[in-house]
Amino acid sequence: MNQRTRRRRAQFAYAVLGVLALLALRLASAWSLRVDSDEPQHLHVVWAWTQGLLPYRNVFDNHTPLFQLLMSPLLALLGARADIVPCMRTATIPIWALGLTLTWWLGRRLWNVRVAWTAMVLTALFPLTYLSSVQFRTDDLWWVMWVAGVAVAVLGAPDRRRLAAAGMLMGLSFAVSMKTTPLLITQLLALAMLALFWRLQGRAIAWREWLRATPGWLLGLILPLGAFAVFFALHDALPQAWYFWVTYNIVPGMGPWTGSRLQYLLFPTVSALVAMVSWRRLRASTDAALTLRRLAMFDGAALYLAALLSYWPLLTLQDLLPVVPLLMLGASGTRLVHTRRIGWGFALALALELLTILATRPPWRDLLLQRQERELALVLRMTRPDDFVMDAKGAAIFRKRPVFWVFEDIAEFRIAHGLLHPRVRAHLERTGTSMVIDHRMPDSAEPFIARNYLPLLGNVRVLGQRFTVAQARQPVLLPIAIPQRYVLLDAQGRSVAARIDGRAVAGAVALTRGCHTLEVPQAGPYLLLWAPAIRRGLDPAALLALPAQRQAAPAATVAAALQCRQQGAVGLLD
Repeated sequence: MNQRTRRRRAQFAYAVLGVLALLALRLASAWSLRVDSDEPQHLHVVWAWTQGLLPYRNVFDNHTPLFQLLMSPLLALLGARADIVPCMRTATIPIWALGLTLTWWLGRRLWNVRVAWTAMVLTALFPLTYLSSVQFRTDDLWWVMWVAGVAVAVLGAPDRRRLAAAGMLMGLSFAVSMKTTPLLITQLLALAMLALFWRLQGRAIAWREWLRATPGWLLGLILPLGAFAVFFALHDALPQAWYFWVTYNIVPGMGPWTGSRLQYLLFPTVSALVAMVSWRRLRASTDAALTLRRLAMFDGAALYLAALLSYWPLLTLQDLLPVVPLLMLGASGTRLVHTRRIGWGFALALALELLTILATRPPWRDLLLQRQERELALVLRMTRPDDFVMDAKGAAIFRKRPVFWVFEDIAEFRIAHGLLHPRVRAHLERTGTSMVIDHRMPDSAEPFIARNYLPLLGNVRVLGQRFTVAQARQPVLLPIAIPQRYVLLDAQGRSVAARIDGRAVAGAVALTRGCHTLEVPQAGPYLLLWAPAIRRGLDPAALLALPAQRQAAPAATVAAALQCRQQGAVGLLD
């Protein structure tokens, strides 16, 4: 065995070990890193598909539906379980690996193996997008579809089959997220700029080939989303789908700007720099066709990034996912194309990326994921599939929500500016919602939730009240805002025989919405609790031990009736 063969085998072994280490880190992160509020939101939509519910009409979603639909068979197979988030994160690892493979393939075809491996690892460990790539979100598939479309388009001549395939992949990207729109616009701007430079430098453009191939590209581009449009039209839901694909996400005035408009100048400035570099690279190149392919990939990504920073109203780190591989390829290719070694600069960059991830998001320590699993396990144990659970963005995942709207960033902006009125209280009353995950709730709903739901674990609240009766057998008014079955418990968590509305009751009793008259045998603190929770294993002693507001029950007088109404319960005494 000669030295060259041994060196190649050693390089192959190092590559295999590196890939395995990368996969191990990704898997460890999937089972440890904190849960972003977007993840249960997406999972709730995936669950809705498994229940025969139609997004946009039965369940809120402001994304196009391909990703959630593809994930629904796996969720149906796994069933309702508290660790569903890391399970579904693990299921996206093959998609992530496909995206990295496409990055490697682009680097290998447009530059060399060193560029391919360097760009792939830099992309995988880029700190600003690492956490987003681990999370379960539509962007997991979105960026891979876009990179695949770009790869197919730039790695060969513009024939009809190639451009039709590229258009289909970009169309699938639209079917995952409408955020593909700025990607496509900036990519077309980059191509127009490069075509102009190509022509000004005296090179011919194969217009006939482009004109013959363009219809196939357009057909592939519109076919995936068009098929979904037909599907929702057949289900009489196309207007709702269009509203949440496009109209809902366009809100005038929404954005991070606070008066300064200097960021508007970023896009034209970056465009000018990209144009200057592209002109020089094309003019100085000895292989103009290869340089054009490299620039077509890189320039579109650079213009997209500049457009986001200049004009995008709701910038998030996951918006960077489709362009990080293309920018890393451009940076790596510029530095490594004429060298035989990766060099200390890139090795240091890789080390810094890894150390940043391990320092800021260590996969061996993250209690927020454990907290989310504990809260979801409690909700699943306390409720049944036909029970309603109120949450801001679908945190209960496997339970129906009483309110259609999800309180993500756009909804919060609409609520703050009077463009959306979710009427949380009215829907809680209408559905008899038994549990609430009290996080990111609208400010208008917080006082009502605090009065009628008791803290149980973390952000989880259960329907009930704590109050104190001053005298035995004195009639007091009991305000009930949520019609449900309740049980009255004393300070030791024991069921109490009492009189409600003049009728002797013991154990669970159905109470309608309104003010009820209560007589108890002894003075002291009491707990009125949603009755099914006791049957399903809730320990009232643990609930009583938690700090909670205890209010005095009003005596049965006219003034007390007014107080009862002010607390939010009307009905029997109207």
